[in-house]
Amino acid sequence: MAKGAEFQGKVAGELAGTKDPRQKSDEHVAKIRGPKGGRGAVREHILTAARKAFVEHGYDSTTMRGIAREAGCDSALVSYYFGSKQLLFRECMNLPEDPAQLVINSLFEGREGAGARLISTALDLYEGQPTKDTMMALMRALMTDVSTNQRFKRYIRNDVIARVSQFSSHPERLAEEIEITMATMYGIATMRYIVELEPIATMPRERLVRQMAPTIQMRVDRIFALLER
Repeated sequence: MAKGAEFQGKVAGELAGTKDPRQKSDEHVAKIRGPKGGRGAVREHILTAARKAFVEHGYDSTTMRGIAREAGCDSALVSYYFGSKQLLFRECMNLPEDPAQLVINSLFEGREGAGARLISTALDLYEGQPTKDTMMALMRALMTDVSTNQRFKRYIRNDVIARVSQFSSHPERLAEEIEITMATMYGIATMRYIVELEPIATMPRERLVRQMAPTIQMRVDRIFALLER
């Protein structure tokens, strides 16, 4: 769970780029029309509606008014708790584990079988709960929201590439290999989960891992070769 907090702070937290809204009095909240319940319950109710909207409609098409309508409250109440759409999106992107750490863990378990482990790790994120919906919303936002895209690139460079490259005397070449590996895996995820291109969209998981493992393993072998120099 600590890694999930790290991910929220370093990736999803980066998506906002703004400070949290000022705290206001309970009396002020009481004056705003919204679902009945304690502060925590109302906040979670809005988050549930927001997650649903981001997953179903994407970042650009989701509005604060639409979220408020889905949550059954006034849009002022959404602004009170989250301040802006980016801050609300940040809250919705909270993952139980840090994807960057999962990638690094897969690599440092050893060279043998690392390709299959990386693919399996990615599939777990995109197919398992509670990460599935969050990853889908994030992927769509990366393609449509410039701010999200830029901040996510900083996260990849700082929390994946930089952390691994420190162990190599050839950091630029190592960064290139890592980026190509990640680009290949991102392409697989895009075709399978966003574009839903057949036959990869419905290909059994075991077969997909078996088909792609040699390609990823080739890159992993190059990464390890650079780490060993």
